[in-house]
Amino acid sequence: AAIFDNVLNDKATEAQKNCVIANAAFAIRTLDNDITINEAIRQAKESIESGRALDRFNRFLSLNS
Repeated sequence: AAIFDNVLNDKATEAQKNCVIANAAFAIRTLDNDITINEAIRQAKESIESGRALDRFNRFLSLNS
């Protein structure tokens, strides 16, 4: 849970962040076959670094609690 929080708050180690970015990129690519894996990686990284991933997670929590 601590690692998850650190990744969403962009405070994780580079290795932890890269692992999450890779997994998220493959999920993004699965949903959108028209983009390259490099574009999916860029989107995943930008989502974490911009805080959008944290915002979406918080929104998910508020809708499901």
